[in-house]
Amino acid sequence: MSLRSLLSLLLTLSLGLAFGFLFVSSQFLENHILLVLPPTLATQTATSIRFLVFQQFLLLVLLGVVITFVYFSILSVIVIHPLRELIRGIKAFAADGTTEQMPSINETTSEIKSLKEAFSGFAEKVSEAHKKDTEISRVKSDFISTAAHQLRTPLTGIRWALEALEHEHLSEEQMALVKNAVDKSHDLVAIVGTLLDISSIESGKFKYTFEPTNIEALVSEVAEDFSTLAQKTQIKLYYAKESKNIPLVRADGERIKWVLNNLIENAIRYTPAQGTVRITTELGAGFVFVRVQDSGIGIQEKDRENIFERFYRAGNAIAKENQGNGLGLYIARTIATDHGGDLDFAANPDGIGTTFTLSLPVQ
Repeated sequence: MSLRSLLSLLLTLSLGLAFGFLFVSSQFLENHILLVLPPTLATQTATSIRFLVFQQFLLLVLLGVVITFVYFSILSVIVIHPLRELIRGIKAFAADGTTEQMPSINETTSEIKSLKEAFSGFAEKVSEAHKKDTEISRVKSDFISTAAHQLRTPLTGIRWALEALEHEHLSEEQMALVKNAVDKSHDLVAIVGTLLDISSIESGKFKYTFEPTNIEALVSEVAEDFSTLAQKTQIKLYYAKESKNIPLVRADGERIKWVLNNLIENAIRYTPAQGTVRITTELGAGFVFVRVQDSGIGIQEKDRENIFERFYRAGNAIAKENQGNGLGLYIARTIATDHGGDLDFAANPDGIGTTFTLSLPVQ
């Protein structure tokens, strides 16, 4: 209920009470007049009293209208208009974090002035905290970017040197050591690349080349790439193609391929031997949905709210697979949302494993 409606209701009740008081008073007078005056004179007097009460009622109504108009005028100037301006400024601050639309309130009550001053102080502190957070994030992103760039060159050189050693005449034990070092160097280079991606995302430099993309062909290619890993880990990996044609999607093929690589690799790594990883594509309302369903360790309830956070890894995932930096799903979801789609997950109906769903808008 608005302030004006509340005031109108109160004035109406006041008028009703006043009229009720006049009516009761007139009835009281009529009863006593009938007792002390002759019948003819008593009737005339009672009629006069009723007429007087009616006049008083009309005067009360007129007075009520005038008072209401005056009250509304005063309230509009010193209460309602300042409150509306203050609310508009608060909504503007909530929308874009600026206080430029905060009104200059002079003719109002002390309570509203105090409210405006309190909110202005609050908004100023929030803005200062946001500026500090932004600066800290910028410094952190710059550091990560600089460190990753500095690390990438020597790591690439080490990797090339180790790969060259693999072609030398080495003993079996030496070859095993070199191969292990090569694998670790690949892991380090991948981590550096991930850090550079994070830096690009946070600095707004993560660029895309959108074009019509055959998502079915892309899924088939990625599934084929992981067939060797699936066989090695005794996982049944298969892509169940949709019977009807799936339209092209608007996407950066390389970025979406990275997302699919991450989802399928995770599904294989966190699924025990003899398990299954099933990939499907499905057409929805303006979107194509790619689902990666596994029979793996699943995601516990306590981890579900944080699974897409940076550097977060669930406890059961760490126990199953020690490798990982907790950045893959964060980057994958960022890529999906930047495409106008999303990346989400749900526990499988039978309670075993997880299904990740990537949605992309149709071209």
